[in-house]
Amino acid sequence: MKPILIEIGGLSIYAFGFFMATAYLLGMAWTMREAGRKGLDRGLVLEFGFYVLLAGLAGSRLFYFLLYPRDFEGSFTRLLHFWDGGLVLIGGGIAGAAALLLYLTLKKQDISAWLDAVAPGTALGLIVGWVGCLFAGCGYGRPGDVPWAVTFTHPDSLGPLFVSLHPAQVYHALAALMIFILLLAVQGVFKSKGQLAGLFLILYAVTTIAVDFFRYDYQSIIWVFSPVQAVCLVLLCVGSSLLLRTKK
Repeated sequence: MKPILIEIGGLSIYAFGFFMATAYLLGMAWTMREAGRKGLDRGLVLEFGFYVLLAGLAGSRLFYFLLYPRDFEGSFTRLLHFWDGGLVLIGGGIAGAAALLLYLTLKKQDISAWLDAVAPGTALGLIVGWVGCLFAGCGYGRPGDVPWAVTFTHPDSLGPLFVSLHPAQVYHALAALMIFILLLAVQGVFKSKGQLAGLFLILYAVTTIAVDFFRYDYQSIIWVFSPVQAVCLVLLCVGSSLLLRTKK
């Protein structure tokens, strides 16, 4: 069946930045909402959000560098050129989570309760972030003949031009939407702190592993798994341990 191509243009760095800023602010706002519901100090969200943002940007760029070091040969200053593309979301997530855990530990906060508060807002931010990636052209999928394929036509697009591609960004956004809705639906079911965060990690890991098979840059390094999928396997184990926790 011949694909019905949806032509997508490339966003300017300013428009792409708007999507990313919107994703960040929405995630922060929802986290503040959840913190208030759980009796946590909402003021801390603005404080640790700043550190999470910085760590996330650095981690996503560093993870890209580790995957594609040849892109920086002869000019390591390009590491600072975020506007040229080259951010790996899961690398930013790991660095941001590390910054959050360090902050909460130093502030002697209830880490499990805070992780539950952060989970839904993170999923919400991912939805908007992946939509921004779709219009910018980053995080693009593999060539495909599916009816919902997309093709990038704008010269500023970060994706390959005039190629029928799987809309991997849409797959990611829909997965994040499903996770967000499910977290809201079951958050009153769990009896132990940290279980909601565990469910988030499990769902995020499983959906990311699935979608990554449709990514253009998919390369297996461990059996059939890509570097991103390998990291998700670790997140799957962490999430399972949190979900299986009991009050005892």
